[in-house]
Amino acid sequence: MNLCIHLFLGLCLLSLNLQAATEANRRTALVIGNARYEPLVGPLRNTSNDAKAVAKTLRELGFAVIEKHNVTRDQLLKAVLEFRSTLAGAEVALFYFAGHGIAVAGSNYLIPLKSGYSPEGADDITLRLLAETRLFNVEQAVADMSTAGARCNLVILDACRTTALSRTGRTRDAAAPGGLNEMKPPAGSLIAFATDAGQTALDGDGTHGLYTEEWLKHLSTPGLTIEQVFKRTRAGVLERSQGGQIPAEYSRLIGDDIYIAGASAAPAPAMPNTAPVIPSQTQIMNLAKAGMAEECADALLSVAEAQGPGAYAAEPLGLLLEQAKENLKEATTGGPKVETAATNCQQVLRVLALCLPSTHESYQPFQAKAHNRHGDALLLLGHAPEAIAAFDTAQALDPADAYILYNRGRAHAALGNLEKARADFTSASNPKLNQPKARKLAEEALAKLK
Repeated sequence: MNLCIHLFLGLCLLSLNLQAATEANRRTALVIGNARYEPLVGPLRNTSNDAKAVAKTLRELGFAVIEKHNVTRDQLLKAVLEFRSTLAGAEVALFYFAGHGIAVAGSNYLIPLKSGYSPEGADDITLRLLAETRLFNVEQAVADMSTAGARCNLVILDACRTTALSRTGRTRDAAAPGGLNEMKPPAGSLIAFATDAGQTALDGDGTHGLYTEEWLKHLSTPGLTIEQVFKRTRAGVLERSQGGQIPAEYSRLIGDDIYIAGASAAPAPAMPNTAPVIPSQTQIMNLAKAGMAEECADALLSVAEAQGPGAYAAEPLGLLLEQAKENLKEATTGGPKVETAATNCQQVLRVLALCLPSTHESYQPFQAKAHNRHGDALLLLGHAPEAIAAFDTAQALDPADAYILYNRGRAHAALGNLEKARADFTSASNPKLNQPKARKLAEEALAKLK
């Protein structure tokens, strides 16, 4: 009898220990994909695909997932309430949203379907009231997760933070001006944005958005901490967007590292200790002078991998941009020189954020010039819509550049958007802009439109 009692007590203790271990490692997620927005907001092509892929991957990684698609505000609030009930004691709580997002009065809001939100004619107070009653404040989700008791809270927002390509169906932006503001997460939380301020989150040409596709790839890689997942995601998005989209995270995670896909397997046998050959500054400049843009960019990346970003990148990148400018001079149609100019700009954008410190005086001017000249090349090559996208990004980086406004006006004119062309030419001809040649070109273009 005593033996049976001991066995029974032992089994009960084992069951309690297993339950406690399970609770300690429990993971829970709310995944939302909004795509079927009304025309005023702008439907999105890949957000539902993204949300489905995220939900599937998270389930494979041991998450209990609440998955919702195309939700109204009431449905979103109900889903968040259901999600909150799963958070107590969880190891990881994750909120993912793919869709439209905007900032109103300093706060970030997600746009549900059929929200009825319209900023037309509203003052600041009315806008805030409309946002609070018709949209969903991101801070609500963050606060719910922070107070519910999960060890690690992750909020991932695959939504646009700029108005460069508003209402095209390719960007996750709803109104101009729009975008999301930076957020300060509470302790134990990380908030991730698909793109930083002034950039564009691409909805993607395939079946998935660029950011989510890269994030899922690294989320499923064993041996990566949460922080490493987002760091590699940023590098992948930067490379694939040629510097046009820069993801950002704001983290206050605490405690031990968490490996979403598990710790890595046993390390592979060490390779012979052969130090990599790092190109010299002279070699890099010779590649740039020879017009070997891709080889120059690869050489800069080699230095960046060994030493990190540095001022060494400024001179060769500047030279590549000057070559692009020379190749575009006097060009009236596409050709080898224009194609070379496009390549130079693409290579500069590919490596700029990885090789040149963001605090360097040339960082933002180089970005603006690269996007502007890339747009000029695209326009000459017959790709006016893509050119407008490049000019939009350049103009957000340097609003006072008359050449960017003039070039965007040319692209709008090429597409028959004469009112938009006239607006850009008028802005470019403003006497306050210190570029007389660009102003003169804009004035001549305006005269031709009349």
